[in-house]
Amino acid sequence: MMEKYFGKNCLYFLAVLTGLISFFGAAIYRLYRLNNIGIIISLALSGFCFIIILYKLKKKNHDYDYKLSPPQRDPAHYKLYYKVAGKYPKPERKKNGYLFFISILFYGLSFCLATYTLSKARAAFALISPWEVVSSHFFIFYGLATLILIFAIALFQPQKKIFLLLISLNCFLSLSVAVIVYKIGYGFDPFIHQATAALIDKIGAVYPKPFYYLGQYSLIIILHKITALPIVWLDKLLVPALAAILLPNAIFQFLKKCFSHDKVNLLLPLAILVLPFSFFIATTPQNLAYLFLFLAILYGLTVSERKELAIIYIFALASLACHPLAGLPALFFALTLTAYHSNKDRLKKYFYILVFIFSSLSLPLAFYFVNKNSGASDLAETATTSDILEKITIPGRENFILNFIYLYAFNLKTIIIILILSGLFIAYRNRQNCKIYFLNLIIAISLAVAYILTSRLPFNFLISYERSDYLERILSLIVIILLPFIIIPLYGLLEKILEQKKVVKIPLLIFLAILITTSLYLSYPRFDRYFNSHGYSTGQNDIATVNWIANDASGDYIVLANQQVSAAALREFGFSHYYPLDKGGEGNSGDIYFYPIPTGGALYQYYLDMVYKKPARDTMDAAMDLAGVKQSYFVLNKYWWAFPKILAEAKLEADSWTEIGDGEIYIFKYLK
Repeated sequence: MMEKYFGKNCLYFLAVLTGLISFFGAAIYRLYRLNNIGIIISLALSGFCFIIILYKLKKKNHDYDYKLSPPQRDPAHYKLYYKVAGKYPKPERKKNGYLFFISILFYGLSFCLATYTLSKARAAFALISPWEVVSSHFFIFYGLATLILIFAIALFQPQKKIFLLLISLNCFLSLSVAVIVYKIGYGFDPFIHQATAALIDKIGAVYPKPFYYLGQYSLIIILHKITALPIVWLDKLLVPALAAILLPNAIFQFLKKCFSHDKVNLLLPLAILVLPFSFFIATTPQNLAYLFLFLAILYGLTVSERKELAIIYIFALASLACHPLAGLPALFFALTLTAYHSNKDRLKKYFYILVFIFSSLSLPLAFYFVNKNSGASDLAETATTSDILEKITIPGRENFILNFIYLYAFNLKTIIIILILSGLFIAYRNRQNCKIYFLNLIIAISLAVAYILTSRLPFNFLISYERSDYLERILSLIVIILLPFIIIPLYGLLEKILEQKKVVKIPLLIFLAILITTSLYLSYPRFDRYFNSHGYSTGQNDIATVNWIANDASGDYIVLANQQVSAAALREFGFSHYYPLDKGGEGNSGDIYFYPIPTGGALYQYYLDMVYKKPARDTMDAAMDLAGVKQSYFVLNKYWWAFPKILAEAKLEADSWTEIGDGEIYIFKYLK
């Protein structure tokens, strides 16, 4: 019985086990270290808790009989019943089997061609966007594969396991474009986390130990020790792979327990890709925390027994161990669920009020104390973010395809708001069956209050152009928390589409595939006539630059360079080069990395002075005094916006200079 029960819920328990390892690994790392003993203890605790959970839940029947009439179903579940079961007659089995096999064959062919097209675009040079090197044929093959899968789900008998597998494959392809195209790596933060994980793997711990990020580090290190796979590849694949495997099943299980239309239940986990999914295209602690938050919401809203609440707390604590920005709302959501399923009716409303207050204040207070402890000045301007409500925009100055893409992109906030409001309206009209969803509304409103309070803080501990990031993340959290109210209207819309005659249904399903393909394009950095993501990736020339400097330098040195060159240094050398700040004689304490780190490195402001003011020797001398070294290098990439001017000025004051990659990068050397 145990094997049968586990087999039916294997992805559910894979999510639980992942959360357990992430949380216990983080706790053991914080209290001890992640050497072999620490990993054994983490796995032992995770395994012990996992076995207890498995035995506690084994007698619970997760396979509800949807042939019963609504009054006979479990009243603990709050369902929106769309009375469409049985509308679609079963096609002749032989004909259905042949057509189903042919459709899967064509899907596989389109999927393989899309993957092959991506692999051919794999690049080692600096990119603003993956779409600079990816052939337009990729979008044709991807869109075709998506369309075939949509039609297969809509036309054939529900093959749940097969369709969920294909949906996960489609999701993985959608989320792995950056992994495939960026040969060296995508973004900046992953390089820091990969270098940190490598150092933890080597010595067991990195000091000082933070209270966050540890959930990701523990997963990476434990998987590395168990599988012997390289840390870099585990880090690149962790979030895209977990999201592709776990989320479609979690969405399907949520829908199966709340709605009665099997085809829509299978179609919606794929259709929800119409909303851009940038959260899951790269592995960062924040993105992993988002993933655990999604799991907490989707599984939490279908909890039918109190003992299942333990699993929601596992997801919440795992999210908190990765990043508090997502972890705190996840924890407060778990607390509201606990109150909801409590039989202490008199105390519920007071508990909800307390959760609302703490949820509203926790994030602003966390940012306040981080800013206060950073020692930064309180005179900086408060963070700002883009407008939540925007005017309807209709682009029309480019070709039809680009105009359509940005018609969707420019109005996406409005579309999401309309979906949420529609979901709230439907849920309110069916409030007897949807009352549990309003727990999400409580948390969302508290986050809106937190957003208002946080917007008054200066965020002095961040570089100026990053100060709006955390406000944007709070807005993203509000949308994630309101996920049920997005799903409800999408479900109703898909149901209406499947009810139409073929002459109407087929064009609408084609349009759905086009929207998913559009969302794929929008989910990654872009460089077109409407939008420029600006940030370049780390390229092979950056790797060559840091290695050339390492070979040229004699003794201690520092480098002033942009963050992607610093990422190359992290990739090549890890955290092996640090200098004490008080070595420079300014009375400061702490350590300084020999390349600029925008998220806290003392050298980064000197680099900004070199490129935004003037590449002056005085600036380099001040940076060398800070680090207590006698030689330094200034790196200038050709793609920098004022490259010709900075190049000419830097040549006047540097002791020597050289070029890398036929003038793609210039290196200037300074001696004291």
